[in-house]
Amino acid sequence: MKTVVTEALPTPNSIKVHRLMCTELINSVSRASKILPAIEASRPRCRSGIEALCLLNKAIEKAKSILKQCSESSKLYLALKGDVILLRCQKSWSLLEVSLSQIQNMVPVLLAAEVAQLVDDLRGARFSLEPSEEEAAKVVKELLFQCAKSELESVQVAMWRLNITSPNALLMEKRCIKTLLDNVGEGDGQKKKILLFLLDLLSKYGKAILEQNTENGYNLQRDLFPIPPDGFKCPVSSRLMYDPVVIASGETYERMWIQRWFDAGHNTCPKTGETLPDLTITPNNLLKGLISKWCAEQGVACSDPTSIYDAVPHSWEASSASIASLNSYMDGLSLPIAFTNLSIVTEDHS
Repeated sequence: MKTVVTEALPTPNSIKVHRLMCTELINSVSRASKILPAIEASRPRCRSGIEALCLLNKAIEKAKSILKQCSESSKLYLALKGDVILLRCQKSWSLLEVSLSQIQNMVPVLLAAEVAQLVDDLRGARFSLEPSEEEAAKVVKELLFQCAKSELESVQVAMWRLNITSPNALLMEKRCIKTLLDNVGEGDGQKKKILLFLLDLLSKYGKAILEQNTENGYNLQRDLFPIPPDGFKCPVSSRLMYDPVVIASGETYERMWIQRWFDAGHNTCPKTGETLPDLTITPNNLLKGLISKWCAEQGVACSDPTSIYDAVPHSWEASSASIASLNSYMDGLSLPIAFTNLSIVTEDHS
């Protein structure tokens, strides 16, 4: 019998941009993929069952495509397409929910219960863009529309917000843009122009920005916003931890994100991949105290991620309104000829 090799899903740490959304997708696709063989083995032979199974496979492939893109593509380009990727995530999520809802009535009872639990979890999830990435997208759009007050300052902000703050990160970003350029189709001239523009910005300012920061004895990130030590950041969200907790592997995470990981059905450590003997969560009071002290010294506020996450609109309507608003804004601008009728913001090749 021929062995089918399933491509491994990326880890949250491998996602370059839109990590919070992608972490949700990784969790759900992983759970759906685990029960897919059992669903296929149950052989729902009716026409509706076959259609639902095809829809489920389609949803998984769409999600994997998004995850691949967000782990391999250019950070600047991913930030620019934030609204599109948000909608793509929501669409693939909806396909998962719909297909599994149909399938749960066509499989054995025990499997149906497992499918029903996943469907319930899917219904409770919400997506949003991260504020730092939205800010990066905003300044990149201003550069494209030639309405930025200073090209240099705008490139600085975009590089910081997307963590392009080392020579190696700058080199990798340029390589990603060049790879995208190599794969641009003949009929996608607008995308090619935008990628060339982004590459030109990095070639013009990137190295100079990094060298200037080194010569002046400060770091771009630290100048704009103090950088937390790596041990203060959650391995899942890469953000400063508000409520750090330790799990059985000995690794520390933000409580909200590791709890969501466990609630999604995982029994492994996201960072090490090892199977956990139990899912206990223990407050890391020592680290919490160190983080609080660092925040006080740096004048940084450490916010509760649960309140921030719940406060951000996550609906399809909000995303669509955002895109419509952007289109209206673009129509009112006197754009350079090279960027007239930009399609990059609303394109969806999924």
